[in-house]
Amino acid sequence: MEKFAAGKVRARRYRNPKIGEFFKEIDLSEKKSTGISKILRELKRNGSPMPEFETDADRTYMITTIKIHERFEIDNKNFGQKNDRSLTEVLTEVLTKKNYDKVLPLLKYLDKNGKITPQVAEMVIKKSKSTTYRYLTMLVETGYVEVSGNTNNAVYQLSKG
Repeated sequence: MEKFAAGKVRARRYRNPKIGEFFKEIDLSEKKSTGISKILRELKRNGSPMPEFETDADRTYMITTIKIHERFEIDNKNFGQKNDRSLTEVLTEVLTKKNYDKVLPLLKYLDKNGKITPQVAEMVIKKSKSTTYRYLTMLVETGYVEVSGNTNNAVYQLSKG
């Protein structure tokens, strides 16, 4: 467990493919058993508390607890209040540098035009439909972009909240 908590772990038994795919989608793991070290590095980088790992002697299960960053809790309690910080400034704290760079063209378009459709977003970032959807979803999950309409006529815009 000490090696594991330090990020020096190699997968030797069955891994839950759904959890692995989830971490792969958010760029925190790959099929080379580097996910734990990436998670630890990113949590340390943004000042989050280190995760807690728990397993039994036979390693038949593993429970990982990733605690929320205290600043995120404070920011969300005051979410309804006016915030003088720019969206760009906030998102550089919420998203990793890599993900921020991916969504930056969408943010610039939203800032200039107020809203964007998935079709236009696809042209703006020059990526596939599925990649574009993933980037738009990433923005929605931050809470600073909202979506209205259904899949065929969705419109994304900066949140009013």
